[in-house]
Amino acid sequence: MGRPHKERRIEQLPPVTHYKPAGVPLRNITEEMVITVEEMEAMRLADIEQLDQATAAERMDISPATFNRLLSSAHKKIATALWQGYALRIEGGNFRIAGQRPSGRFVCQACGHQWAAPRGHGHCGRHTTCPACLSPNVSRQQ
Repeated sequence: MGRPHKERRIEQLPPVTHYKPAGVPLRNITEEMVITVEEMEAMRLADIEQLDQATAAERMDISPATFNRLLSSAHKKIATALWQGYALRIEGGNFRIAGQRPSGRFVCQACGHQWAAPRGHGHCGRHTTCPACLSPNVSRQQ
């Protein structure tokens, strides 16, 4: 197992976390694209605030190369979702909100997947499921 990814700093959570094609009932949408919170933050900094990548990377506390990978991944996922008519869900990732307590780390006892969720946002080891295998058998890491 490789070393864990460094938490990326975000300044705010996205105000909306789900999008779907207009005029298509959610029950008729069979495909969904998931974009992480830090991918959305990279897009917000680059596309909305129009920061250069070095400045945006510094604000997220990551390298410019990592910022570029996040931004490229986000653009590809959103373009695919728009072109294919997929729903878009924003969730997960490995981040902390600037000025708030660090995130809680979780591990799935069923598949070994590890992830982070911000503290104080309703995530608790006994009330969450693994994002990889959906097992409820998860615990908080120390």
